Amino acid sequence: MDDLISVIVPIYNTEKYLRKCIESILSQSYKNIELLLINDGSPDSSAEICREYLDKDKRCYYFEKENGGLSDARNYGIERAKGEYITFVDSDDFFLEEAIEKLHATALLGESDLVVGGFCHFDSPNFYIFDRKRFGNLPITIVEKEFAVNQMDEMFEVPFLCYSTAWGKLYKSSLFKEIRYPLGKYAEDQFTTWKLYLASEKIAVCNHTIYAYRKNYEGLSLNFDLSHLDYIDALEERIEETRNIKGIDIEKTYKMYKYVLNRRVGELDYYGYEKEKVILQNKIDELKKNNII
Repeated sequence: MDDLISVIVPIYNTEKYLRKCIESILSQSYKNIELLLINDGSPDSSAEICREYLDKDKRCYYFEKENGGLSDARNYGIERAKGEYITFVDSDDFFLEEAIEKLHATALLGESDLVVGGFCHFDSPNFYIFDRKRFGNLPITIVEKEFAVNQMDEMFEVPFLCYSTAWGKLYKSSLFKEIRYPLGKYAEDQFTTWKLYLASEKIAVCNHTIYAYRKNYEGLSLNFDLSHLDYIDALEERIEETRNIKGIDIEKTYKMYKYVLNRRVGELDYYGYEKEKVILQNKIDELKKNNII
């Protein structure tokens, strides 16, 4: 079945990487795609680069909007997507060859609503490929939704990023009927991915490396600021909403919660946010006092 797949790329100040990202999508072996390029108010030359591809490939659609953050750009794309499936690519990352074909084949073979794909790191010019055993030995694995949620609390990087992030996945568009990414949040996927798992009837894992996650030293994930505290809010919301769901290992989530709290205290101390550090440390002390963590 040649389903239309909507590829959504939120863009903000990634002119150095944008061509590589776009070309990796347009050169995919799976051709029935629409590429939605969402320029989230970039002041660099991203707009000019996007317009170049409008003339080169009729599958490209370009949108400009005022800056509203990554969640707002993703939601903007979701609301304009026409595909049976949706996938996200961050504009400083890129797909590997046959990525979409493998994701789509996994969705069909697994009769699944959501497909989780494998990834590698890219630190130009080097690729860092994880050992094959980090992923499943079979091309496809079917997992329970509760298992997928709890993989977001793994301390090992491969399962944590595979299952937590918005990118590297293929979603039935119908999953987004009532689910959107929260505006103004740094850890937007931590607020959202678990909801998509629970909304899915069936989840499949594509045990192939399909996505290159670029080590961008100018990106948000490698540069701490107070927005990183959003991750704490995301974990607290998930604990509240999933604590009574059978199959959810809530103790595992609490372990991640404790780890993140302590890590954030260390980061606040290192970067000189003394007031915020004291507030968070007091919160940790209270949680320990009440035997919550």
